[in-house]
Amino acid sequence: MSNKTRTAAVVVVIVAFLAGILVGVAGDHFYLIRLFPRRAARFAADRMAERLAGELELTPQQKTQVQQIIERHRAKIDALMSNVRPQVRGEIDATNADIEIVLTPAQKTKFATLRMRVGARRRAR
Repeated sequence: MSNKTRTAAVVVVIVAFLAGILVGVAGDHFYLIRLFPRRAARFAADRMAERLAGELELTPQQKTQVQQIIERHRAKIDALMSNVRPQVRGEIDATNADIEIVLTPAQKTKFATLRMRVGARRRAR
């Protein structure tokens, strides 16, 4: 095996590994949000308030007020996101269709399997 081939193989494995990590983290994040939406929203508000508290050196009272403000606006943000989600889904579907154009038949089969796994997880939630 030549050095170029070996290097290309290593790069492909590393990219696949990193992509797997990203997909796993994103999947876990979305899974938790779907499974425990109220808890996930509360967790996100707490994390955001915690970060602001650290960055802005908020007092405990300010931190509590910031958490309350975030919670108060969360419902409006959720409503806006529910309107945008179908558009995002359409763009993801268009992206997948464009990717399929450049794939070989064998790659298309693997890609379909990957997409089905993600879809199955989404439907299971």
